[in-house]
Amino acid sequence: MRDAMHKRILYTAIALAFVLWYIMFVLRPFNFWAMMAFSTSLLSLVVLWIGKPFADRGEWSWSNLWLGVTSALLLYAIFWAGNQGLILMERVVPGLFADRPQNLAAIYGNRGELAPHWVALLLFFPVGFGEEFFWRGLVQKHFAGTLGRWRGFLIATFLYTAVHFATGNYVLLLAALTCGLFWGALYAWRGHLFPVLLSHMLWDPLIFVLFPIQ
Repeated sequence: MRDAMHKRILYTAIALAFVLWYIMFVLRPFNFWAMMAFSTSLLSLVVLWIGKPFADRGEWSWSNLWLGVTSALLLYAIFWAGNQGLILMERVVPGLFADRPQNLAAIYGNRGELAPHWVALLLFFPVGFGEEFFWRGLVQKHFAGTLGRWRGFLIATFLYTAVHFATGNYVLLLAALTCGLFWGALYAWRGHLFPVLLSHMLWDPLIFVLFPIQ
């Protein structure tokens, strides 16, 4: 009975995430960062309510700390290389990614709604933390437990990417897919949430505020 209730809450929370992301990225009725902080905090509360994200004491280790830091740097390097690849392809085939500058401008334009240090702080917590806490710590963990590790990884990655579909921003979609695959695979391989949380919490301010890729 309890498992059935938790499953209903999980599916409702996933549907809620789609609604919240649509409101944030498309309707935009309020300050983007206030909405993002609220949404990720709300989803984090759902995890605390029905999940057990840190059941394994092995989470808290120096190796996981190191993995979180290095994986954040690795993902940044992947994005930098990917951006350079897109630029090169545009030079070879002019107009291939004609909307890329506008797509990037739409993503980074959100920075102007708040002072940079506040944006970086919110990206670290609750945004970066909350996204991983929910999508990997609850969604992927649930589906991995019911359907197997790698099926759970694929489903969570699809859902994590799909919440951005309504934006129509292919750069954002590609970024979400890349991040979902990277962090999802890291969680599936390692089985610990802490390094994935730390990776996301560090990567967000790194790429969005400190060293943006444009």
